[in-house]
Amino acid sequence: MKHPEGEDLHYDAARIELGATARRLNHAIVARDVELEQLQSAIAALSTIAEEFERSDRRERSFAHFKDSKRVEFVDGDIMTSHICRPGSGPGSPHGLEMTVTRNGDVAEARFVIGDSYEGAPGRSHGGIVALAFDDAMGFVLSIIHSVAYTGEISVRYKAPTPLNTPLVIRARLDRIEGRKLHLVAEMSEDRPDAPLIATSHALFIAIETY
Repeated sequence: MKHPEGEDLHYDAARIELGATARRLNHAIVARDVELEQLQSAIAALSTIAEEFERSDRRERSFAHFKDSKRVEFVDGDIMTSHICRPGSGPGSPHGLEMTVTRNGDVAEARFVIGDSYEGAPGRSHGGIVALAFDDAMGFVLSIIHSVAYTGEISVRYKAPTPLNTPLVIRARLDRIEGRKLHLVAEMSEDRPDAPLIATSHALFIAIETY
């Protein structure tokens, strides 16, 4: 990789800014009723940019770096980070959820907003995006317990519609360990005092090593 993450802060900052700009465009494409000429102009401009990017070398993430990242120690109150383009929480991802994750004891608290480009039913988030948010948030629990694992199964119980453009919070934690099987649980609500639950989730992660 020509520009490994973490070696050039200016390059990383530009990737983050590009991700934010792409997310802004994603939401505008879905939520704005523009004219046909604007659509055609955007198609031409974005096609040119896509072709330029596609001529560049492919970025290949290092598994060793991924594995070592789980050894990073986040103390209570720290903002937890992962790779820049991680879906959901990655600030450089064009599909991100503006997610900020903080460690609160043994709990990973993920705060985020689901924007217009993820609308399912009118005015509501698509259920699959809620599942993505749960999966991403629970992945940070692995950093708390210093384990490298993959999602084996995830289930979501939707208790109420998930609103768009509203501050949300997911609180995720480890429930129990069975050998290499890590059972995690999480709950989501609006990010305000005494907000009722919107959804809950259980996930089974499989550790690559016995925990």
